[in-house]
Amino acid sequence: MEHINLKQIKIASNKRKTWQPLSKNIRAHLQTMMEPVIITILSNSSKEKEQIQYHLNSLKKRLLQQCETLKVPPRKLNSLANVSNLLNMERAQARANEEGLTLLQEEIDKIIENAELVTGNIQSLKNKIQILAHEVEEEEEKMKQVLQIDSNGVLCLPKLSQKSLKAPMLQEEILTLIPNQNALLKDLDVLHNSSQMENMSRFIEEAYKKLDAL
Repeated sequence: MEHINLKQIKIASNKRKTWQPLSKNIRAHLQTMMEPVIITILSNSSKEKEQIQYHLNSLKKRLLQQCETLKVPPRKLNSLANVSNLLNMERAQARANEEGLTLLQEEIDKIIENAELVTGNIQSLKNKIQILAHEVEEEEEKMKQVLQIDSNGVLCLPKLSQKSLKAPMLQEEILTLIPNQNALLKDLDVLHNSSQMENMSRFIEEAYKKLDAL
């Protein structure tokens, strides 16, 4: 602690006879001024708030008790009126601050409520997505069973029976329905080797070549 040299002023005892104690308005004004200071100090303190608050309240109480017996030179009536006006202004400011804090708390509560609603909606959407994903998996399993697709994505078709492999070809079945097969085969051979058929084949080849060139 640094030592501070205070200058003492001697006042004659006859002058102090006219001194008067502080009025209630002045003491109330001092108390009103100290309370926001205490709140500010507590808001800036991160540890041991209860001990600090107890200490500050004790100091405030002792100071107010000293002010009750403290005598000061008489003041003008207009000065006392100014103190009263300042006190009323401080009280009005304190009420305005309380109303502002109340409105701010209401806004915070609304924001928290909206955030909780958004969180609930997000969770509901997540649950719906999980349900849809499960349904999609079930449908995929059903399609795999219907199409007989294995785990590698290969389509598994049933094997043909030996009986189906030994079944007669469609051409043979058609030929069995024609009474004069040899004559029909000769006519088809003549038609295939004719000049008209050769011209038709060349025409078709040229047409394909032109289509490929486009």
